[in-house]
Amino acid sequence: MLPRPPSSPVALVPVDRSHRAVLGNLGQLFRHDLSEPYGLLPNDDGTFNDRQLDLFLAGRDPSRRAWLITAAARTAGFAMTVAVEAGGTSINGFFVVRALRRTGVGLAAAAQVIALTPGRWQVGFQRYNPGVEAFWSRVATQAAGDAWQIYDGPVPETRPPDTFITFTTGA
Repeated sequence: MLPRPPSSPVALVPVDRSHRAVLGNLGQLFRHDLSEPYGLLPNDDGTFNDRQLDLFLAGRDPSRRAWLITAAARTAGFAMTVAVEAGGTSINGFFVVRALRRTGVGLAAAAQVIALTPGRWQVGFQRYNPGVEAFWSRVATQAAGDAWQIYDGPVPETRPPDTFITFTTGA
C-alpha cells in the first residue's frame, strides 16, 4: 500500500460562490459514500442530487455556512453547518476524502468548525457506519469533556434513522 498523503496542517477555507465547482465535486463523492445505506442511485447523467449543497449555494439562508477542509494545503473535504430552530448549530454535512480518513484531519477540522461558533451543538449521524459514532463521540469529548448526550431520533421511512450527539461549548 502506498503511503498516505500529508495530513497537516489542517485548515478551513470559508466557502463562497466562487467555490461552487469544488464543493459540488466533493458533494458528489459524499453522496456516493451515502449511496449504499440510503439506497441512492445516480441521475441519468451520473450525478447525485445534493439538496443540502443546493440550499447552501442558493445563498438564501445566512445561517448556512460551509468550509473547504484542506490538509497540507490540498483539498481534503468540506464541513457545512446550519442554525437549529431550537437554538444552536448543527453539522449538516461533513466529508473527508478517503485517503485522509483516520489521519486526524477530520478531528482537527471538526474542532476548528466548532470553535468558530461557541454554544449549543447538535450532530446527527447514522449508526450503520461503525466508525462515525466513535468519531463524533471523540469530537464531543474534545469540545465539551464528558458533558454531552447521545440519543436516537425517530425512524424515518426513507432513510436510516439518525442518532444525535448534543453538547455545549463555552464562549
